[in-house]
Amino acid sequence: MSEGGNSRTDNLPNPEQRAIVGVVVGAHGRYGEVKVKSFSDNDERFFPSNKMIICDTIFEITKSRNHKGLVLIKFMGVDDPSLAQRLIGSNLEVPMADIPDLPQGFFYHFEILGLAVVDKQMGLIGQVVDILNTGSNDVYVVDYSGKEILIPAIKSVILAVDVKNHLITVDLPNGLV
Repeated sequence: MSEGGNSRTDNLPNPEQRAIVGVVVGAHGRYGEVKVKSFSDNDERFFPSNKMIICDTIFEITKSRNHKGLVLIKFMGVDDPSLAQRLIGSNLEVPMADIPDLPQGFFYHFEILGLAVVDKQMGLIGQVVDILNTGSNDVYVVDYSGKEILIPAIKSVILAVDVKNHLITVDLPNGLV
């Protein structure tokens, strides 16, 4: 999909040099807008004129607005619902160079999603499949043999996060599993 101002290019950073900042979860309206679940806490990330990498193609944002907990985005060249439908399930990525460093001990959601979770008593529990923002702290949604476990991201529960080895070590409170 490279029509209308979006460009496919060989100069894109490798996938491992990109950060996922959202995912297209639906199409909206008759003008090609998409519904995006944001993984970014940068309020300016989805402003008009910003660019996203979707399926190795650069897309420019022409309009965006918040709507029912999602971001509605209009990309240049995506002008009808059928084109928007093709993007459903696609990740929105930006080069890692565009992501500021966080202080020691803090992590972006894209760094946490997909990590294996190991409890110090039970061993391997599962994988982080989603992150809920509750206001006071994040909650990691972990797939535990097809069931969801909600693990609060607080110091007394999260013992260590090792992004390089794709591992989170936890000490689950009694009764959580």
